[in-house]
Amino acid sequence: MTTNTAADGRSSERAMSGPMTDHYSPPGRPHIPVRMLRLAQVIDRTGLGKTTIYELQKLELFPKSVLMTARSVRWIEAEIEAWMAQRANARTPTLK
Repeated sequence: MTTNTAADGRSSERAMSGPMTDHYSPPGRPHIPVRMLRLAQVIDRTGLGKTTIYELQKLELFPKSVLMTARSVRWIEAEIEAWMAQRANARTPTLK
């Protein structure tokens, strides 16, 4: 068990082994559950290859992965969706 102390002095206990529901709050948005994507899911959603994803990430042109364990990373779904929306919005309008 872990004991957390809130700013007002109250404490709460949480079992470390049970499932945890964490929340990610982008600036200006309410708490929403964090959905994490594996590399294969990021590849499927973006259509990019593994090497391209890591190269863009290194150049800070793609959302950073989150280190879950020593050998496991995930991407925050909302960040991947926002990146794809940004790319779509950056298209040059076609002339008609």
